[in-house]
Amino acid sequence: MNRNFMKVTYFCVLALSLSISNSLNAESSTLQKILKTKTLTVSVNQFYDPFYIDDPVEGSPGLDVEIAQEYAKYLGVNLKILPLRDFDEHANRLDKGDTQIAIAGISTSLERFRKVYFTDPYLITSPAGLINRQILPPEPEGQIITSAPFRSLLDLQTVSGILFSVRSNGPNHAWLKKNFPKFPIYSYLDDFRAVNELRKNNVNVYVADTFRIQALLQKEPALKTNYLPLLSSVQEENLSMAVAQGDIEFLYHLNFFIKEIRRNGWLNKLSYKYFSTNQWIKK
Repeated sequence: MNRNFMKVTYFCVLALSLSISNSLNAESSTLQKILKTKTLTVSVNQFYDPFYIDDPVEGSPGLDVEIAQEYAKYLGVNLKILPLRDFDEHANRLDKGDTQIAIAGISTSLERFRKVYFTDPYLITSPAGLINRQILPPEPEGQIITSAPFRSLLDLQTVSGILFSVRSNGPNHAWLKKNFPKFPIYSYLDDFRAVNELRKNNVNVYVADTFRIQALLQKEPALKTNYLPLLSSVQEENLSMAVAQGDIEFLYHLNFFIKEIRRNGWLNKLSYKYFSTNQWIKK
């Protein structure tokens, strides 16, 4: 009886192992297909400079594009860039096999994990803000200020008269609703409209992630005269690459690539180029 049971168990385990092996071989063929066709297709965010720049300065196509170029160079294949509008488009193209990777400054979430697999983060950001200096209370006279009183969005919780603008339905919008439930929050379809509301004085705080705020200040340094950047971290947001669900081998390959470009300092240099200098901006 025990011997028969062991035989049945053995064959069940063997069948399951073969099934898993065949499944993995079928699903992990993304890398082989890229190498066979000599083409890597990467989708990027069409409206998120400097991660992708539509009309770039020579040598500065955008941070995500340069990462894609480096990965394609490592694989020894050609690169095709596909600009898309939003996360759902990226997920759909990955699922259909139209693209192999989405490198688009995508914030991870459990909800998004239902549609794609995420790599380890290649950048970490946080909700940040740009506030009209006129709304801030004056510094006490006669006191030596040893530290800036306003460094993060959370420092605004005791300031009256705050009106927020933010792109709708993103992680920054969700964070604002959670942490400032009693404050007026105006959401817009894109960041261009949200920041314009700040310029028109219809709101006094524009909220986006730290990288978008830093990029905006590189493009328009004069904004610092009237607006104070609030860049200290309030919540970690991971920016990761996305791949189609199921391809564990390809995910592992990408994760190792990310670890290496972080370890050897190349990614830090790339981040400095796009968020601490204006060399990517056309004069």
